[in-house]
Amino acid sequence: MSAGGTYDLAVIGTGIVGATAVGLATLRHPGASVVAVCAGAVHDGSTVRSLAVDIPAGRTEEQRALARRSLELRAELAALAPALNARTRRAYWVLPAGGAAGVDGQLVGDALAPCRSEQEARLRAVFGGPVGGAGTELRRSAEATFTEPADAVEQLLRPLTSGSPADGPRRDLAEGFAVRAVEPCADGYRLIAEDGGELTARRVLAAPGAAALTGPFAATAKRFGARTKKIVAYRLRGGEPGGHRPLLVLDEPDAFLLPVGDGRDWCYSITSTDWDCPPERTRLAPNPADRALAEAILAEQLPGFRPEFTGCRTGADLYLPDFAPLITPLDGLDGVVLATGGAGSGFRLAPAMAEGALALLGLD
Repeated sequence: MSAGGTYDLAVIGTGIVGATAVGLATLRHPGASVVAVCAGAVHDGSTVRSLAVDIPAGRTEEQRALARRSLELRAELAALAPALNARTRRAYWVLPAGGAAGVDGQLVGDALAPCRSEQEARLRAVFGGPVGGAGTELRRSAEATFTEPADAVEQLLRPLTSGSPADGPRRDLAEGFAVRAVEPCADGYRLIAEDGGELTARRVLAAPGAAALTGPFAATAKRFGARTKKIVAYRLRGGEPGGHRPLLVLDEPDAFLLPVGDGRDWCYSITSTDWDCPPERTRLAPNPADRALAEAILAEQLPGFRPEFTGCRTGADLYLPDFAPLITPLDGLDGVVLATGGAGSGFRLAPAMAEGALALLGLD
């Protein structure tokens, strides 16, 4: 990657935020030359090991504003990446008794409604018994969007992988380009890889996910108090098959079950208690504490559900103390913007995060 002149934009990281930035930049600036780089293969990051579920919501007004804007931007991105809005499921919620008002305050453009008796009966049939433990109530909301993150990332990166036309701007994707340093130079900024490879760009958008706590991004991320947390998503098989298999949100333990296919398979996401974990995939295996927590939640919330655990995905996400994303110039480099800190909501907030970072670079 050392030859070929200077790109208008370099994107570091090909997770959902970086890929969305590529999509927005190429749609809005069709004459711009763009390159995206990633340390390994495109699908090595945490994005493709997470569950891409979009229930527009936010803990704070800032998060809710980002969620609203992301909904608007999905329409702009739909032609390029139809996987962003690929599938929907009705969402049901198990809440602490009296907790509906608190959730309503977090939802964007929706509100929870009481669960009708026939709906509750169908849920009981699917899960083999009560849905919710002592002191809980059942509610329903509008349909939630979900997809396989790998499909969305591939489509968003397509402007870089479909080849540059002879008379068009240069577009490239560089896998195995682990950025060791970002240095100012006469043409903008030089990206230097661990293996010595180099490229230059006038502007740089860094979306390294949990890897923001390493390399040239670490000082800025640490100054804002960023921390990593493990994400765990089990594959389950169990319950009754059929068409009425909704997304089930277990609010208090911060977990959810998402049906996969038309059979008896589920993706089951839990919130791990492991903080400050390494972002490398090989060091993020699920441990006995994760499995014990997953089983305890099911025993309490779905006591009649006895699934088989058939697999697991793990990754790492980045959290800021206020759970808001971090979108800021890199320390000392105004033409380099860091966009990370999805705090478990990266898929939901990625379009607005990418737009905000591009705006700081003058590419809105």
